[in-house]
Amino acid sequence: MAKPNTALLLTGGGARAAYQVGALKAIAELYPRNQGIPFPILCGTSAGALNATALACHASCFHLGVRKLEWVWRRFETRHIFDFHPGRLLWRLLYEGSAGLIHPDPNRAFNLFDNSPLRKLLEQLIDYHRIDDNILYGSLEALAITASDYESGLSTTFFQGRSQHHPWERERRRGIRTLITSDHLIASSALPFVFPATRIGDKFYGDGSIHQLSPLSPAIHLGAERILAIALAPPPQHNPTQYRERLTSSHIASHLLDTVFTDTLNSDLERLGRINLTLSLIPERDRARLKLKEVEACVLKPSQDLDVLALPFLPQLPTEMRRLLRVLGVKGDETSSLASFLMFVPGYCQQLIALGYQDTLDDRSRVARFLDIQSPASVSQVTAVQPAR
Repeated sequence: MAKPNTALLLTGGGARAAYQVGALKAIAELYPRNQGIPFPILCGTSAGALNATALACHASCFHLGVRKLEWVWRRFETRHIFDFHPGRLLWRLLYEGSAGLIHPDPNRAFNLFDNSPLRKLLEQLIDYHRIDDNILYGSLEALAITASDYESGLSTTFFQGRSQHHPWERERRRGIRTLITSDHLIASSALPFVFPATRIGDKFYGDGSIHQLSPLSPAIHLGAERILAIALAPPPQHNPTQYRERLTSSHIASHLLDTVFTDTLNSDLERLGRINLTLSLIPERDRARLKLKEVEACVLKPSQDLDVLALPFLPQLPTEMRRLLRVLGVKGDETSSLASFLMFVPGYCQQLIALGYQDTLDDRSRVARFLDIQSPASVSQVTAVQPAR
């Protein structure tokens, strides 16, 4: 078991989160088969929240948790995640549009897809009681799931952990102790206008990436001194499409998705590096008195553009889905983050698992050093953010 101050951070990205499964598979191979999870603190947002919770249920055996996660992702299909009914959507647009001319009452929030299949799948696959058992018996320290509060605009982290983990309040973010359920996972992955908001208590919540200005914050509040993040940001050369002739809804949606899921983490990592550098200039005794500590971060990122990898799989999406994407400007001749976000087809997910696995194998030495594993296999490195110090 790793030290309790090691956290795993899994970001959002829809179907692209299959990449995280491949990376976790390679990391698991660094440990014996009966090894407990080396990340006692698990933090997830959006699709990353689903992966983090699945791991929390099997914290006593890291290999088993990763194998079960891989088994599910390899078989994902669109119908397992959401339903899309064009007829109902058109009827609602016509009915509520005309009703608005008759009475001033506001219409319900608009969403393209119904994510009730995902809720059903989570109830079938996840035994939430195991999370509490793993915390009780020492296999897990804490699980944190972040969602966005539509009323207050606060980034809200729901966490389940030990008694020493206390709720927190900071500028535009807070932590609330609770028992994690499917409601928290559905809320964390409910991208606005794509999926419906989720009610938890007396508030409505949406995708956790929306107001998450400090993605590293939950892990640090829960005591992490080392954070391994598996992000889904495109490589630096990303941006193959030129918008000189036309700008489509797909271009705008892709821009928003990339901003929501990647920019805040990169900014937070840059800020962490500056803070660590400043702390290194402060004498140790003063740091202890001020209760300040350095936090190391190691980030794994795809070596290939996940949007490009999604292009060959567009024909495998349901017909209604392809028609909707075509209306939005996705015609299969250029990349689209919106398409890759919704690409829950086995072939695409399996390719991302393979890519995550290979990228992490190639970067195995750095990962092993970060996790204090003494005898890793010697391999070459790939492009990734170096640990901040």
